[in-house]
Amino acid sequence: TTWLSILRESENPLKFDTLLGRGIEHTNERTTSFLGDNTNTLCTAVASHYVMESGIHYAEFQITEGNPLVGIVRPMPNVDPNRYDNPVFNFFNLFFTRNSLRDFLALRTDKWDTGNVHVCGYYCKDGKRSWTNWDSTIEYFEFWEGMEGCDPGDTIGMLLNLDEGTLTVYKNNRRLGVMKDGLSGSYCWYASSYGEATITIERCDPPLA
Repeated sequence: TTWLSILRESENPLKFDTLLGRGIEHTNERTTSFLGDNTNTLCTAVASHYVMESGIHYAEFQITEGNPLVGIVRPMPNVDPNRYDNPVFNFFNLFFTRNSLRDFLALRTDKWDTGNVHVCGYYCKDGKRSWTNWDSTIEYFEFWEGMEGCDPGDTIGMLLNLDEGTLTVYKNNRRLGVMKDGLSGSYCWYASSYGEATITIERCDPPLA
């Protein structure tokens, strides 16, 4: 962590400002961390006010407990958390029907551009990726070159390069590889957890290697 990253974080901190689903709550006043506190719920937190439209962006997810899914999702400024106040919510399984996932497409904005990757996540348990366009394509738990899982206490870093259209994953400051390419348009950071999990997000400088 550098003084520049500390200053940038203090001026425009990443916050999980949108909570979706039941059994989820913030664990600090800065809203940079959330807790999924029920073993029978699937919930999601989004840093919805930090929209990445171009350039290079890096964030770290500190995994204190559990095996969450962390990654990027399209900005949806008009999403209503009260509508999705149910025990099972993430951006892949909404009531476990594909028709429900298409509800998100109704929230599309021009900033999404023409790309077809609307959400992409890294599963901390084994490192596999999932992504979807919320329509005809839903890919669950795919292998990718360099993938590794992580344990509680590990930090997962993500480098979103919208100039090149790539999402690169780091584990404890060590580069694992490019998890997904072909990205375009705007995104936000997000995390989903099933059962008990604690995740903290921080905006900082990417590792040098």
